[in-house]
Parts: sequence; C-alpha cells; structure tokens
Amino acid sequence: MKLKMFNYVDGLQEAVAYYQKVFDAAIGENWKNADGAYELCELRLSRGTSFWLAERKGESAIEGEVNTGNIMQLCLLYDKGDEAKLEKAYNIIKDGAKLLWPLMSAEWTTHTCDLIDKYGLRWCLMIG
Repeated sequence: MKLKMFNYVDGLQEAVAYYQKVFDAAIGENWKNADGAYELCELRLSRGTSFWLAERKGESAIEGEVNTGNIMQLCLLYDKGDEAKLEKAYNIIKDGAKLLWPLMSAEWTTHTCDLIDKYGLRWCLMIG
C-alpha cells in the first residue's frame, strides 16, 4: 500500500517553483493542461519521499471557506548531518508564513519548527 498526498493550493504554477526552491525538489509525475500549465505535479524530495500539488480553483474545488493549516501537517524528517539543508529550507519557507514554533531545539531533536506557509500548508521540519 502507498499513500499519495495531494495538497490543493491557489497559484499552482508559482507554488511548484517555490517548493522546488525550498526543498531542492525535482519534478516527478505531472499533468499539464492545453496551455502547458500544471494541473497536478509531484515534487520529489529524496529517498522516495514526494508530495503532490494541485490547483484549488476550478470545478473540483470545494466551495466556501477552506480551513487550512490545522487539519493536516506535512512533517519532513531530515537526517542527522542535514542541518544545513533544513536551515536553508526554513529560511526560505518562513517568509510570509505563520510561525507556530520558530526553528528551535527541543528535548527530542536539535532542530524543529512548525509553521503554516504562504500557500496554507502546515509544515514541521525536524532532524529525526
């Protein structure tokens, strides 16, 4: 069994480029519409880890107010020795984000943070 997580955002084209920069992600499977814009896009991180983005607008969008940031969290566990990669990602993603926990150390790790980014996705970045 596998899990594919689709995250719906406003501004999919910009979000794909943004998360590529934040996480040094590669484009994986993707579907584009007739004008060449993404409809769905997989962002591959490392060691088989990936997440998908899709545009929230359109016929499949849920009407009304959308509750973001507090239903699900994407937690990226970085390996020990990858502190610089985590810090790089954090320094990009924190701009325009709501910081719930700024980057800090805790009893269980040397690096952790909790934030809702500018696209409404909630992230935990942590050395695991």
